Amino acid sequence: MRPGPLFSTIRTGEACYDEVERASYKGIGIKTFVLLGIAVVVAIITALYLPVMLQNNPTGLYAALVVSAIVGTISVFVGRMSYNAAKYAGVIYVTCEGLFLGTLTAIVEAYAPGIATIAIFSTLIIYTVMAILFFTGILRVGNKLRGFILGFSMCTLSLVLFISIFTLITGPIQNFGLLLLIEMFLLAYGIFVLMLDFDEARYIVNSGAEKNAEWSVALGMSVTLIYIYVRVLRFLLIVLGRRD
Repeated sequence: MRPGPLFSTIRTGEACYDEVERASYKGIGIKTFVLLGIAVVVAIITALYLPVMLQNNPTGLYAALVVSAIVGTISVFVGRMSYNAAKYAGVIYVTCEGLFLGTLTAIVEAYAPGIATIAIFSTLIIYTVMAILFFTGILRVGNKLRGFILGFSMCTLSLVLFISIFTLITGPIQNFGLLLLIEMFLLAYGIFVLMLDFDEARYIVNSGAEKNAEWSVALGMSVTLIYIYVRVLRFLLIVLGRRD
């Protein structure tokens, strides 16, 4: 089975000296939680000081959000294409993403207290369950799933996002069923990508990749987990909005 294009820059054990430390599942896990920890710290600081920032300089906050989104997106591409730069790109990404997540969490918590906590635990449960299913061999990433995610899913995802925005503008309550189906599809997409992240982790460990490759995998997994968190949060908001 051939690896995906993102794997092509990873040097395997054949091109490494014996004394070079190899990538491991433990290293990937630690680096993933380090990156997510940075995002959480930045998000908490942002959420705590958001009212002050909005009162003192709302324009500056909006500008910072836009700039952080652009910088964060660029850092992901850099970190995923070069695992030697993934460590620094990952820190930049989660810092930028923390600013966005802190703002988003503060807004939704003001509307529905406790909903962010539910979304966080739901994301952790999804991660744990999928990790168990994958590494015990119950679920596997086949060529069809990989082709779907890497080949045709982005076009479908863009179309669904467009429909989602359109239904929100035209009336989310009237389109509750459609919105719910869209969010379920987008959440399922994130779970499929998480499976690809696990498959990538297994590939670099089994191929004896260098230690720096762990940062690239950790970055990709952090992006996916943050995406899943946002999707779960949005799903809960839609359900709560229907109730209210």
